Amino acid sequence: MSMHDRSWIWNPEWKEELSETTSGGLLHFRKKVNITRLPARPVVISITADTRYKLYVNSKFVHYGPVKGDSQMWFYDTIDLAPFLRAGENTIAVHVLRLYYGTRFGTSFPRLPFGGLRIQHIEDELPSGDEIVDNNDTNASQDQGFSINTDETWETAIDLTTALPVHKEDLFLHIYEAVDKTKASQLNWIPAKQHKVFTAFGLLLPWRLSPRMIPYARLQPAAFQQVHNTRSSLSKSAWDEALLGNSLIILPAGTTHHIEIEAFHHLTAFLDFKFRQPRTAGSKFKVTYSECYEDPPAANNVHIKGDRRDTTKQLLGPNDTFIFGGTALSRRERRATYHAEGDHIEVFSPFHFRTFRFLALDIEVAPDSDLTFLGCTITRTSYPLDVKAHFTASPHAQPDFPVQRLWDTSLLTLENCMHDCYEDCPFYEQLQYAMDTRSSILFTYYISGDDRLARQAIRQLANSFEPGLGLTASRAPCQHLQIIPHFSLFWILMVVDHFEHYADSDFVAQFVPICNAVLETFKRRIEPQYGLIKVYPTEEFWDFVDWTQEWQPFGIPPAGRRSGFQTFTNSLYAYTLQRMIYLYQKQGETNLANQYEAQSKAIVNAIKKYCYDGNFELFTDGLSANIDSKSDFSLHNQVWAVLCGAKTGDKAVQLLSRALSNDSLTSPSIAMSFYTLRAMSIAGNDIYNHHFFNFWQPWLDQLSQNVTTWVEDPVSQRSDCHAWGSAPLHEFLAEVVGVTPLEPGWKKIAFRPRLELFKNVDAKVALHVKDVGSVVAHVVWSSTKEGGFNVAFELKAQSNSAVDVPVVVALPSKQDEVLASSFYLKDVRIGGKEGSKELDV
Repeated sequence: MSMHDRSWIWNPEWKEELSETTSGGLLHFRKKVNITRLPARPVVISITADTRYKLYVNSKFVHYGPVKGDSQMWFYDTIDLAPFLRAGENTIAVHVLRLYYGTRFGTSFPRLPFGGLRIQHIEDELPSGDEIVDNNDTNASQDQGFSINTDETWETAIDLTTALPVHKEDLFLHIYEAVDKTKASQLNWIPAKQHKVFTAFGLLLPWRLSPRMIPYARLQPAAFQQVHNTRSSLSKSAWDEALLGNSLIILPAGTTHHIEIEAFHHLTAFLDFKFRQPRTAGSKFKVTYSECYEDPPAANNVHIKGDRRDTTKQLLGPNDTFIFGGTALSRRERRATYHAEGDHIEVFSPFHFRTFRFLALDIEVAPDSDLTFLGCTITRTSYPLDVKAHFTASPHAQPDFPVQRLWDTSLLTLENCMHDCYEDCPFYEQLQYAMDTRSSILFTYYISGDDRLARQAIRQLANSFEPGLGLTASRAPCQHLQIIPHFSLFWILMVVDHFEHYADSDFVAQFVPICNAVLETFKRRIEPQYGLIKVYPTEEFWDFVDWTQEWQPFGIPPAGRRSGFQTFTNSLYAYTLQRMIYLYQKQGETNLANQYEAQSKAIVNAIKKYCYDGNFELFTDGLSANIDSKSDFSLHNQVWAVLCGAKTGDKAVQLLSRALSNDSLTSPSIAMSFYTLRAMSIAGNDIYNHHFFNFWQPWLDQLSQNVTTWVEDPVSQRSDCHAWGSAPLHEFLAEVVGVTPLEPGWKKIAFRPRLELFKNVDAKVALHVKDVGSVVAHVVWSSTKEGGFNVAFELKAQSNSAVDVPVVVALPSKQDEVLASSFYLKDVRIGGKEGSKELDV
């Protein structure tokens, strides 16, 4: 048994910096092998790096990784190299991005104290020893076969051409590049050094290796749509041909050019800008990434946006810069090139994917040689979401209601916020926040039935649990710990949601102790006099509730700090307890369910007693005895009063009706709108239907401003892509079509179609039925001349076979009834007498 691990290598000349001007750097690693004949079997490796890597074989891109990990789970990828190998000499090359440890930069990218690259053959997949010869270790090759395991036979060089400067427009990512190819001749290839880590007696490596939990990213070609605002000695038509077609364009020596380009929609994509290598060095190329045209921000950095395609405004955002090296580059450097176009081509390929809808290109051509631009390749990247759902419909009373645009925009927004984790906004942060992720996961369940990214998110947030605090981090994985106490409760909701949709008791069981610990942490903050949870006495934690104009700049109701209590905290806590009661009841844990039920009732009673103003007939943001009548009422706390059961039945309907028509209340942002919808659904009495079409006005306003993805919030107008706005995906399927799980794992299904909203519907809802797998519920209804509806419901498994699951049908004109998993109802009436019913099982 070895007492040391030597599987990780690094560059011995690398130095970690604590600079305020740069976030990290890049390194090269390579190894050459000769193959006498191509392997007959897969050449399978595991590969990972700290912080990120790009793998190339013979200058061809193979893979990008690893998935963001943490100190408890550092992911590796498993890759077959055989399709990329050739007879003769092969170069295995890895470009590694290393963000400095211990700095405030690169929040979105977790890393451990040491940089490292690790590649290992997977032994049972090794080809036989006579197929491949390793030039760097002939004896080893003869004895044990081909190996590219990372060791000191690898060469490495620090990439001196690329710096990662800190931009004022970039507060989180810090992966934008300043590339100077004139420094390429300084490249110094040296043998890599193996980390020697003592691992005996239970001592662990810094990286706790784990296979990836999610599938590889989807890579798809994309294109530009239109060229705008050219300031160039060359014609716009020439730029159109170069950027929208396949023509090259020659930029004369000594000229400058500014071009703005629009993609078809908001993108997350890898970019390759290709140029013919100029005869001399010094030409400069700058790319600015923007989500929209906008005015300069206000003094408080609040964005001023309107029509996103108003080209009279500016493109603002972070940028990359590239200085050309020219043909003077040494042959040695060109062997580190990560493209297969040849030595006569210079390609600028930013390491990490970029987020944009618009690009601004600025080019300064050196005075002594022309520059030939060969075009740009765009490769869109996202999580490989397999969308099984669809929704098309015709409203009864609003024929212009843009159902398809709401659906398509929601879907694109969600996809652009899913990569190797769920992301709050890809342009700015790329961080997986618990509140944001909870709703994004539910959207994913309904449109795909895929829970792989959700399982990873639940586990990563669990890994962030701090026992000393009794809370999970607000976001994970992440380089810097942030605590938003409410977000620990949203994480618990994620756990229960997963059980409800998948009934995977073994998966959920590992998180229940942390759920209980979080709930106990909130319970310990209950003040005996009122029976309510106090606000945290420290400002070290962020008691964020919602992005509203009235609660700027931190999204916290002022009544909470003034009175010492936040009604929202208590309502969310009670609601979370109730969700845990559901989990315990379904698992037969009656004692714990009873304990949590008693806690929940006590909190709800305290909310009704101390956080309700009888004069205004509204719940207050803090203690009702200490309110400011002009600022301490919000729609939020009416919504959460219904969600936690402080108002039920007709009283809940009356409360929401008053609140939704009261313009003086602080209104929820798009982030919290999902819960407004949940409250309207729970309240019943058709309040959901009554407000349904008007509810989407903020989304329609965005569409009128030519967005292609939903904005983060209307207050700061920071990001133009945030998936918590994709609520139409959930509402159209779970509420309008009305398909929801009635038993965990969809072992019994509720079907409550809202026939009142749309006269014709054709929809598919993705489910994952326990012990069956992927299932689609196909629902179709159409209005009849007699004033009724013909309704068809059918469940089909992925194998196209029928599914035997009971469906509890609730229609306006009859009591709930259990039907077979496929049926047809004829002439169903919204009100009055029901027509005939025909079953087709």
